[in-house]
Amino acid sequence: MNRNEEYNGISDIELKIIYYIYHSGPVFTKKLTARLHENIQIINECIKNLQHIGYLERVTGTLIDYRINRRNKVTKHRNHTYYDLTRKGRLFMRQFKGKVEANLKPPYKQV
Repeated sequence: MNRNEEYNGISDIELKIIYYIYHSGPVFTKKLTARLHENIQIINECIKNLQHIGYLERVTGTLIDYRINRRNKVTKHRNHTYYDLTRKGRLFMRQFKGKVEANLKPPYKQV
């Protein structure tokens, strides 16, 4: 079986994007580019494709909350356009059984 057929036709980079956001929380494009070591134009194209198929959405509001654990959270002001998984994207990741090589350092930490 082809790897892309196994993952509903999404590319490896798109899979890394979904995997990173699922494990680390909402992120903006430039931070995602640094974490995945990819070209910003490729990341932008992948984000547009993932939005088109319904796996990603733009985050609304001016503040982002990152949960560290049940009691602690980090609140950040949005200075960029952040993206998060939709319900469809979260369901896809719950069913995903593989492992993806990605730097899972949280977006609110410095590079």
